[in-house]
Amino acid sequence: MNLPDDGSIPPFLDRRKLIYTFTMLSAYRNCPHQMYRRYVKRDQPYVETPEMQYGNAVHTAFEHRVGSRKPLPAEMQKWESFAVAIDGRGASVEQKLAISRAGNATGFWDSDCWFRGKIDVVIRNSQKAYIRDWKTGGSKYEDPFELETGALLLKAKYPELEVIRGDYVWLKEARIGQSYNLSRFEDTWNEINRLVALIEGDRAVGEFEKKRSGLCGWCSVSDCENYKPRK
Repeated sequence: MNLPDDGSIPPFLDRRKLIYTFTMLSAYRNCPHQMYRRYVKRDQPYVETPEMQYGNAVHTAFEHRVGSRKPLPAEMQKWESFAVAIDGRGASVEQKLAISRAGNATGFWDSDCWFRGKIDVVIRNSQKAYIRDWKTGGSKYEDPFELETGALLLKAKYPELEVIRGDYVWLKEARIGQSYNLSRFEDTWNEINRLVALIEGDRAVGEFEKKRSGLCGWCSVSDCENYKPRK
């Protein structure tokens, strides 16, 4: 048996528990090897880019504005209309939710946490709910699967919910994206489990596909043969 020279755990022997998230599953769909390096082997250092730092600042500002009516910073006042539209509707902000392997609601940090996520804005009314996600980047395409996983977590927490809708707000363009019906909970559950099964299958054999795409230049895994630095 050949063991890694760096003393790390060989992929086929690594059975550390993974807590799944939309971000992890999205990374796997883009490139299984990148996901492995970031979330399983964990040899890629976390680097907060200026864009990420700005995005975090915006989310914090909206959390305080929507949650406690603290005014948005001067440079973000141009987005006040999006917050006003939520005022008086009993919205909760930055809600941390999690489920167990069986799909039952559990604590975000509990030992049986299997899949978790955080929802920027939640408005609940009896058997209906609406969720919203603030976006500070570009909007070339929308991936409602992110909203769908949030809706599944919300359904687990509040089983009485029958209809959940949601949207993205693209702040850079000052517009609200498409409104999605996120109530196909069984379909979302099945898709999460499909991706998890693929990840677990890759872990069992210790191989994660290196998928070439137009995003390879933005990847942190610079020792991959598909990596080409951006010009």
